[in-house]
Amino acid sequence: MDHPARTGLIGAGLALGRSFQPNLLTRGTTDQAVISGVTTAMAYGLFSTGDAIVDSLAARITGESDPGATPRIAVAAGVGALGLATFLGFHWKEHESRPRAAVRLIGRMTVTGALSSAASSLTSSKSPGRRLGVAVAAAAAAASWAGTRPWGAAPGSLIRQQTPGAKSPAQEQFFEDSVREVAPVKMAAIGTGIALATYGLARGESILTGAMSRLASATLGGQPQDHRTLGRVTAFGISAGVAYAALNRASAMLTKGGGAVEPGMEIPPSTPEITGSAQSGLDWMKQTREGARWLSGTLEPATINAVMGTKDAKQPIRVYGSLDIVDDPHDRAAVLLDEIDRTKALERGHFALFSPTGSGYVNYVATETFEFLTGGDCASAAIQYSVLPSSFSLGDVSTGVDQTRMVIDGITARLLDMDPTKRPRFYLFGESLGSQVSEGMFEGTWTYGLPGAKVDYALWIGTPSATTWRKQLWGDRTITKAPDVGPDGIYLPRTIRDWKELPAPEREKVRYLLLQNGDDPIPKFGSQVMWRKPDWLGPDRPIGAPQGTVWVPGATFLMTFIDMLNALTPTPGVFAQGGHDYREVLPEAISETWRLPATDEQMATMNRVLRERELAWELFRDWASALSKPADKRDEAKNKVLEKASKYVDSPVSADDLIELVARALPQRADQLKSMA
Repeated sequence: MDHPARTGLIGAGLALGRSFQPNLLTRGTTDQAVISGVTTAMAYGLFSTGDAIVDSLAARITGESDPGATPRIAVAAGVGALGLATFLGFHWKEHESRPRAAVRLIGRMTVTGALSSAASSLTSSKSPGRRLGVAVAAAAAAASWAGTRPWGAAPGSLIRQQTPGAKSPAQEQFFEDSVREVAPVKMAAIGTGIALATYGLARGESILTGAMSRLASATLGGQPQDHRTLGRVTAFGISAGVAYAALNRASAMLTKGGGAVEPGMEIPPSTPEITGSAQSGLDWMKQTREGARWLSGTLEPATINAVMGTKDAKQPIRVYGSLDIVDDPHDRAAVLLDEIDRTKALERGHFALFSPTGSGYVNYVATETFEFLTGGDCASAAIQYSVLPSSFSLGDVSTGVDQTRMVIDGITARLLDMDPTKRPRFYLFGESLGSQVSEGMFEGTWTYGLPGAKVDYALWIGTPSATTWRKQLWGDRTITKAPDVGPDGIYLPRTIRDWKELPAPEREKVRYLLLQNGDDPIPKFGSQVMWRKPDWLGPDRPIGAPQGTVWVPGATFLMTFIDMLNALTPTPGVFAQGGHDYREVLPEAISETWRLPATDEQMATMNRVLRERELAWELFRDWASALSKPADKRDEAKNKVLEKASKYVDSPVSADDLIELVARALPQRADQLKSMA
């Protein structure tokens, strides 16, 4: 084992110890294996490369190909001292510039690499030395892990002292849709495989680089080493091409699913006030999966009356600009505006524009709450910019922003043409990537853009960290203190608790609320976490940030990415608050922020029915999908649905039980399932 390899092994040990730190959410066995495997493989490559540089410097100084341990340690000490001075000279501070963060990162990595190189040089290349090198790496891993103080560490989802009467850590609670645990033996096996695979990919690219260099030598003349750069560029191009092809393949597969109307959802709405009805003239089968789901879930006046205790509820309006209905974004915006005009949506007392997530999903809880609280005297509109999950739709954000701008401009123009006394209240709602899209048109407008567009109230949840407008509003305020309500009633709480703990007079001022959970990784994840310590991991951390966690370049980025994948795993019909799930707080937030009051009894009944409807729709779609399977696969599919349903309600569920659960909230859909059987 040569010096760079031993240094790489020590660096991998340091990374392995840190990889077990908690982050925002809990993680499972495979999650931990991925984090440990990838970070150790990356650290091995990085530290071995650094040691090779130290080795080269020592060789140049001594003039010997094998300079020995003493010169290596001397060079490592000099490099380490320079790195330490750089690191200490640029201490971390909130809202620091990118150059400052980059310089400190270089200093930090130099110090760590130099220490690892020095430790490696203390072992020889002989058998005892190799064993000692492995022992040093193991000791580095143990020390790195102990340095995280695991006995005092906790994920951000562990809400301290929030349980009534809680007096000890054992009584603290997690607020997650799914609390995950790690099986150590299984994790170690998977992690080792991932580390080897990651290293193997890097090694494969190195071999490919050598092959391309030799090919260039044979073609252009000269020695292979003369064409090493060309070989590296060619190998990178081939690797990037393979990755791009794989990404396109995955995108095509996801698009096929997201663009299709599901089994059981093929029947278009009969109500004229809904897009896809015969009166709309728009093809129902082109409303995409999420469009058809949202439009089909429109409340009926009888349901609103039963829940709210009223007698005069109206039929709510829902209109949707589907991605598949027309290709051009300008034409799609025109289609939605035509639907708004056709249904006389702006003649209702309340009008809301909902900005979907990447897949086209519009939050059912938010929309149904809006329809319940307005007694159906409302219209809801949404325009789609992608059918892919949000992680695959980042490139479509600009299209979504442009569409939203066109629609809002059209709505604002119509409102200005109306008698001011007859205008509806105008609301905006955005969730996740939909928040970034919805907020995008207000970049550079400070707090004036919303009132200028005649938007009366707005609610955004889980706004991604890349959203420029939110950064502009936040400015250089510290994350260590709860913010005040801003001009024009805009409020950007760090956590839901900030909003709930506002004094009543201050809460009443809030008209535009950008709500987020403290442990939601979506507002925190970004490329900057890769190389710059985020504010939420500073010395004075807000609620929801992990306790005891130390920022590690690369590793924290991967941890937060895994948290993002785990951020939303809801159980239908069970509303929780935590991660990227906001269903529990949405009815209260909409009622208060949008000035749509209701009695305690109405809110309690509405919350119960919202849960029943969510579960019923999930069971209906799953059961309809199972019934549509070929005869030889139908029973297996049905059994899987019943198994999932049993977990949802925490008791065994039969086929008859499932139909009954659907019938409680969606009697017509239950009849449809019976006819399909």
